[in-house]
Parts: sequence; structure tokens; C-alpha cells
Amino acid sequence: MDSGNARINGNDTHAMPPQPICNMYRKYQKIDDAAVDGDLDIIDFNRGLTEDQKTQLIHVYTIPSELIASAEKAFKNHGKISNGDIVEAEVLPPACTVYEHKEFPGLRLFPSLLPPESQWLMLDHLLHRELSNPLHTNNLSQDYSIPHPPQSVDATCSPSFFTYPQNKKHPAFVPINPLSSHKTLNTAQFLQKKLRWLTLGSQYNWSTRSYPPASPTPFPADIAELVTTLFKASFKPESGVVLLYSPKDYMPVHRDVSEESPRGLASFTLGCDGLFIIAKEDPTQEECSTGAGAKVPPQYSPSKRTESDASEQPMVVIRVRSGDVVQMDGPTRWAWHAMPKVMAGTCPESLHAWPVKEGGETPKEYQRWKGYMRSKRLNISCRQVWDDALLS
Repeated sequence: MDSGNARINGNDTHAMPPQPICNMYRKYQKIDDAAVDGDLDIIDFNRGLTEDQKTQLIHVYTIPSELIASAEKAFKNHGKISNGDIVEAEVLPPACTVYEHKEFPGLRLFPSLLPPESQWLMLDHLLHRELSNPLHTNNLSQDYSIPHPPQSVDATCSPSFFTYPQNKKHPAFVPINPLSSHKTLNTAQFLQKKLRWLTLGSQYNWSTRSYPPASPTPFPADIAELVTTLFKASFKPESGVVLLYSPKDYMPVHRDVSEESPRGLASFTLGCDGLFIIAKEDPTQEECSTGAGAKVPPQYSPSKRTESDASEQPMVVIRVRSGDVVQMDGPTRWAWHAMPKVMAGTCPESLHAWPVKEGGETPKEYQRWKGYMRSKRLNISCRQVWDDALLS
């Protein structure tokens, strides 16, 4: 281990993952969609749990319909002055049964927690308002001059890249260094192919795997209120990492260990289904490597063990769908995890037309982007960065 690597809460921020989860990651990265449906090792709440999974998943509590409806209403009307004409929902959303895995204390699963209207609104806020904020870093910020939409003083009128034409040369995303290998992009190339991540609130630095001591922008207040209401203020959202996937995209094995606070994080899925894998820490397991001590990222490392040897390290695979939330808290907060696969064609019908709201007020420019989320999966991971003692 490199002694120069940063350690936070006793965790090496540059550590390599154990070999067994790398093997499991590769297995599910290669699996086809039809095989996913028939793989009974995968926890899939829509398909139903196996008898073994029923013994492993403990019902810890239920979030009542009234609380979910109240949180959704507050999210929808955040910052608005009530005129007394707000109509309550005629049908309450279903209650959410919360499960915790026996093998992973603190790993809690919230199937279908976020109702469809809140999913739509979350996409609106993230991909219109937050992506357009020049204070928020995305994966192109370091290499491109990004033509952010003009920021409006009208809070009801959100700026958006989706008001731009798709294939025209202007506005252009121009490389900062004209001598680099990067090519000028149009808006379609930016939104459809190149955009991978966005940071909210405290701006996570992907290169140093650290947070700056001061943030140029606060975590969005409406999203923070939604999260703290649903999770009983068990943590304070201070940073959000938004990941945008297409069906062939993936997130390699990693740990979220750069935060000073040990409090839990919550990850929301929107759009297409994905496979989430998580492994219990086992210090006796060897790291992913090429041999001879040369370590490489896990997506490129060869297998040293067979897939059957992965049983030496407790792991679980979960199919996450739009509206599902995974919470990592307690001993599982620092666990190795990954997203090896996104399932094509699984976006719920309620989001098929996004960003065009059928029967609602939608800027005419959005029409050209209708159906954007049908082939996308968005994940927002909300976490508290700073320890409570440091905040007092």
C-alpha cells in the first residue's frame, strides 16, 4: 500500500478492491438481459424474492403513504407561496417497506420509494436546473469551455441545455486546449454521448478523491428537504454525485470513503434498471492486480480465482429500478460496490416522454429531446461530507 495515500475514517482513498468482487463484477458485466431475468441470485423485488432471500432480508420498518405524499408535496411546492389552492393528491402513493440485509448491517433497500411524479420532478431539477449551473462540475468541465444557458432571475423558469438545438454547430462545446485530442461537440453529442457525471453542493474532486474545505454552491434545498424527510434526518445532504448511464455504461468497483462524516448515504435510481453489487470487507482477500505487484483499475484486471471462489467473500446483487433507493449506513457505509450493467428498454412508461410533459406546460424547444430518458439511467447519491463535530 502506498503510504502517501490519503486515509479518511481509517480508509485508504486509493485502495484497490478485493479480487472476488472484481470477478463478480465482470460476470454481471457480461451477462445478457434475458439471463438477468432468470438469475435467481439477483434480488429482484418485482419478480419476487426466493426463500433464501426472504430469510436474508429483514423488514425493519415501513414508510407510510402519508409521509411519502407529504414529502412529494413539499418537493413539488418548495419555495412557492401557498395561496390555499393546492389540491391534495386524490390517491396516496403506496407505502414503502424497508428491508435490511442480514449479511450487511446498514444496507437498507427502499423499493419504489419515489413516486413517478417525484421521479419526473427530480429529473427536471437535475438535468435542467443543476446541470445548467456553471458552479457545478461535470466530467467535461476540465477539458471544455461549456456554453451554459443564461441563468434566469425568475425561479419558475429554469435554464436548460435542452433548449439548445441538437445538431447545429452553435452553441459549441469547444476544447479549452486547442492542441488537445478533444473535438468540438454539439449539444446532442454532449447530452447523449459525453455527459457522464455532475456534482452538486460540495464539489467532489475525482482526481484527488477529496472535497474542498469550502463549496461555491450549496446542496439544492428542495432535494435536501425531500431526502431528509424520507430518511428522518439521519444525515444532512451536503454533496450529490449524479451519474448518467447508457445501456453499455458501467461504474467499476469502488468505495465512497472520501467523506469525513460516517453517516449513511442514499442513492436514488431514475430511468432504466441497473444491477448493483456490493461486497463485505474481507482484509484477507487479495487485491485486483495484474501480478508482479502491478495494480490496475478492476475493469481491466484479470481473474486470479474462479467465480465459485467468490463465495469466500459475502456479496449481494440487487436489481434496482426507477424510484428505488439504496442506503449504505453503519458497517456497510464503506463497502466495495459497483454498477456492472444497465438494462436497455427498462425505463418506466411514466418517464418515456421526458422532458416533454404530456398535458403540461413544456417549452417548445424540449420537443426535439422527447424520449431522452428511454435509454438512460440516472443515479444521484446524496451524502453528508463533514463530520457533525466539525460543523458545531
